[in-house]
Amino acid sequence: MKYFIPISASLLLLATPALAQDDGETIVVTATLLEDSAKALEECLSRGCPPEEDIRLTLAHAENQFVEGDYKDGDQTLNKSISRNKKHKSDAPELLAGLYRSSARFSEHLGEANDFKFATLNMRDTLRDVFGKDDRRVLIAQTEVGDSRAKLGSIRDARDVYEQVEKRALELDYPRVASFALLRQALLLQVEWGRNKRGGPKLDAYQAALDNLINNPLRDSDDFSLVARVLKARLMRELDQPGATDELIKTFASAGGTERPVLLYSDPLDRVAESALGVDRRTGNLQSNTLDRLTTPQLNKPRFVDIGFWIRPDGSTAEIEVLRAQGPDDWHKLVITQIDSRRYAPLKLEPAAPGLFHIERYTQTARFENNSTGTRIRRRDVNFRIEKLDLTPDNYGDLVDQEG
Repeated sequence: MKYFIPISASLLLLATPALAQDDGETIVVTATLLEDSAKALEECLSRGCPPEEDIRLTLAHAENQFVEGDYKDGDQTLNKSISRNKKHKSDAPELLAGLYRSSARFSEHLGEANDFKFATLNMRDTLRDVFGKDDRRVLIAQTEVGDSRAKLGSIRDARDVYEQVEKRALELDYPRVASFALLRQALLLQVEWGRNKRGGPKLDAYQAALDNLINNPLRDSDDFSLVARVLKARLMRELDQPGATDELIKTFASAGGTERPVLLYSDPLDRVAESALGVDRRTGNLQSNTLDRLTTPQLNKPRFVDIGFWIRPDGSTAEIEVLRAQGPDDWHKLVITQIDSRRYAPLKLEPAAPGLFHIERYTQTARFENNSTGTRIRRRDVNFRIEKLDLTPDNYGDLVDQEG
């Protein structure tokens, strides 16, 4: 019996031809090889292909480079295409915005905070310059700008962006965009409460935001209400009131399950500070000589792990394994343990079906800091972080093709 995972051109997927399972099943992943995507892009450029074709082949090749761990080369591939095609903004605005969005993703995994920030802004500006500031796509892109602010630690700026998007979306009658912004505001409150996890105004505000999404959903926004219910169940679990998660599982099961995985619970993924990188786990300081402290050369080559696992029909995870990795592996166990703790909503599959196969990329990185040493030498933050990217195709309806 084989289970075929079709490739989506817009996703980053493993270029591994086959992954054998212990039970005799085989995962067959079909993807363009790195050398083939490089050749296709080179041939396109040599014949002066149209911008749309150039950008699509650029994205395909950069995605392959990401999967191979060639983060810096992939980022250069994107930046060269941006330089070639930004003059064609009016002809292919959404594709050009896709280049900037992909560049922002690479920058995250490379630890380049400023590049991440400006690539996200350029993505938004590309769409705004062509479609106008009130276009639905532009408001969604503006929400991504808010996400980047939040990720870089500027919570107040992120909140201002989300509130502005919510207000304008309601004025323009884009209820789903407004709901998206409301959900993001709730997540900011979750972050603020999570810093100390005590009761009080922050917890009350977070609960009120979730209750508003659950009890007063905007038109066509039932899925955002569902997300809020999941978040509320997780919150209740953290408050030692796990009954809400059990009720959600029963609700999904009685409805016949979900077609897409819906994560209901997982343990938090702790920050990783590897002893192999010379970090004192008590102080967070690098235990190394001055030059190493200034440059942190150990992270110049990306360190990542791709984890594959099954989400079973009952929502549990199984057969978690490392598919490929680069760099030291003493942090992989943390990721595997976190995946093992997950509980998804029951899936709309036959009980005897194997479930859905999932692939996730985790990169261990640290952001570069400027002006932190009194010199012009850049150094990385001593606090390491894990960036995650889902490598699973989004067409779950076609994900499992059974033969035999």
